[in-house]
Amino acid sequence: MSKGLLILEALAASPKPLGITELATLLAMNKSNVHRLVSTLRKMDYVVQDPDRTYRASLKLWRLGHALMSHQRIAELCAPAMHGLLAATGETVHLSVLDGARVIQIDKVDGGQALRTYTEQGESAELHRTASGKVLLAYNYDRLRPVAVQALTVHTARTIADAASLDAEVAQILRLGYARHLGEYLPDVAAVAAPVADARGAVIAAITVSGPAQRLTRQRIKDLAPVVVAAGRAASEALGAPAV
Repeated sequence: MSKGLLILEALAASPKPLGITELATLLAMNKSNVHRLVSTLRKMDYVVQDPDRTYRASLKLWRLGHALMSHQRIAELCAPAMHGLLAATGETVHLSVLDGARVIQIDKVDGGQALRTYTEQGESAELHRTASGKVLLAYNYDRLRPVAVQALTVHTARTIADAASLDAEVAQILRLGYARHLGEYLPDVAAVAAPVADARGAVIAAITVSGPAQRLTRQRIKDLAPVVVAAGRAASEALGAPAV
């Protein structure tokens, strides 16, 4: 893997396309290994072959970099809303976005409680398992329903397991304006999440409060929901969404 990344870096940095021999010389690698790795990168659309059999990095690298920068910018703009939510609840706050048919956490502010949920930045999950995933799914349901239904898998006794239940859950989320999970991701974890919209009004992120289920009971989630929804509106306004 490291050698493949070296090839990709060399092609991205080069002002002109490079052939196999040039790459092998530049990187002090065996030509057959270079050819094999370049072929793999080409199959994955990271490398393009020109008619003269030289190679260059594809725009896929640019798209990945652009997505990363976009996520960082979203996290920066939403940070005040996240810290405000932490101050109001004392619980861990997450910011998540779509990653294909999954939800991925791009930022987190840990709560001050000794007993709290522990997740890593970049951690991802199926959309139907988490409050953040369900929010993003609900507000993009026309587009995402087919892949979400196909991805339905049971992880705990409370995980949504069929299309009818998913449809009902989404209808409830759109009616309430927030989503929750109670032991659907992990048996002892609960959360409540609200949508975050961009300047177009499209829901592109979710802001979430999570904690141990013994502390985030059904009643506490109900009490926290308006606070989380307000934080979602504040984050949306920071992203340029019209005030509602």
